[in-house]
Amino acid sequence: MKKTAKILISAILCLAVAFCSLMPAFANEPKTAFIVVSGMNTFPLYKDSEKVFPTSTKTIMKLASKIVLPLVEFFKDGDYDKLGDALFPAASEAFDDIACNPDGSSKYIVATDVFPLSAGNYPDTFMNEVKDEGGVVKAGIEAFGADNTYFFNYDWRLDPLKHADELNKFIKNVKAETKCDRVALAAFSMGGTVTCSYLYKYGSADVDSVSLCSTAFQGTSCMGSMFSGDMSIDAYGLIRRMAQLTRNDFLDELIMFLNNSLDAYKVNASIDGYINNIITNLNDRLYKELIIPVFGYMPGLWDLVDAENYEKAKEFMLADADPALIKSIDEYHYNVQAKAYDILKAAEKDTTVYITAQYNLQGLPVSESSTTSNNDFLIDVNYASGGAICSKLDETLPEGYTQANVDGHNHLSADRQLDASTCMFPEQTWFIRDMAHVDYNVGESTDFLIWLAKSEKQLTIHDNESYPQFMKYDSKTNTLSPVTDKLLKPTVVSQIFAFLTKLVKFSADILFSIILK
Repeated sequence: MKKTAKILISAILCLAVAFCSLMPAFANEPKTAFIVVSGMNTFPLYKDSEKVFPTSTKTIMKLASKIVLPLVEFFKDGDYDKLGDALFPAASEAFDDIACNPDGSSKYIVATDVFPLSAGNYPDTFMNEVKDEGGVVKAGIEAFGADNTYFFNYDWRLDPLKHADELNKFIKNVKAETKCDRVALAAFSMGGTVTCSYLYKYGSADVDSVSLCSTAFQGTSCMGSMFSGDMSIDAYGLIRRMAQLTRNDFLDELIMFLNNSLDAYKVNASIDGYINNIITNLNDRLYKELIIPVFGYMPGLWDLVDAENYEKAKEFMLADADPALIKSIDEYHYNVQAKAYDILKAAEKDTTVYITAQYNLQGLPVSESSTTSNNDFLIDVNYASGGAICSKLDETLPEGYTQANVDGHNHLSADRQLDASTCMFPEQTWFIRDMAHVDYNVGESTDFLIWLAKSEKQLTIHDNESYPQFMKYDSKTNTLSPVTDKLLKPTVVSQIFAFLTKLVKFSADILFSIILK
């Protein structure tokens, strides 16, 4: 009996020792894999192994050779039909390779780079990246490990609901390969539409966290305006966009001084009038011969149309579309975009949810609304944030403005541009001033995203003093800092240029008063 007891005790001790020796291995085994969901055109589109988008230099030169002479002749004779006869067939041919059929399927066999294995298997692609989605992958490699970090890419032209099916397969494969329980999704730009489509179709059981970073999950005003036929070019907005792209405060102020000078002497208005007169006269042909047949049947672009413009855009663009396309884009708009709050709220039961948006930059100036929109270069901050109230670009909220929804916390930015209290998730939404669309360079901004992705609990804007709700990005130092009311005070340089601008406007007023007399 004693011998049997000794044997039993020895066996138990051996099992205990063996189990304890295995504990470090279990402890080190990752619980979560990190997946970056790409935005639009992160990698080129190819047809027959030849790049077709972004358009190659060869294609651009070929297009230019066909339209330069007709443009010169137009400046002489002003014949709109003759210009259209040269311009639209040449442009349509240049972009035909990426066109879709009226049912939303690809017109040709087009492919893009995909990465089914972990990032460690693509050292030439990700290991040296420092910015944009590739930079976030690099940050993920450092935080989660190269064998535990993945990149999901797709053909941006096609149906986000079908991409959701592919993302579901991708996540299942990642879990099987890494032995991770769940995944952390960081979605960028158009990737937000794919991620919300995935949550709509498959739920959040496999997802530990969702971060929507600069995403178009509520659409964009520029695409809504263009697809509604409300397109006009704004020279002032174009120049302001160029100024901001310099990432240099002095050059920015100098270019904007020149811009204001052109505006004072009505040069911008003349440019607008000339270009928009061409657009007006060729508008029917522009849409019927180029925009609709090349871009109008891409379901992926329809997910970028905002709710305000959606029905108008369908009526304007899709009279000849196949019912299959209408059905797919309606499903996205009415079951995903319109119900994004419900989808994300349902995910909160077992998933942490985060939204980040950038602001204080010029969007694509292709309509009045998108020109004045407070933007990140591509997506309006009110859409990317899920509903923030914001001032127009270069303006502030009215003096004495008070927070729309009172919840015991301050959600007004110190620069008086944003009220985050109206967001879908005001406690889980961050804003970064002066950061361009998906401009997450490896450093403090990616540290912030990794902090969100790795958290085991639902974080809020109050959890880390380094990451308050409103942050400012400095592109020179690649750092984040809190937005303060000091940003409302003009710098010496801006004061000088403001004074010079007043002088220019004063002289312009005198000149035009003399001319009018």
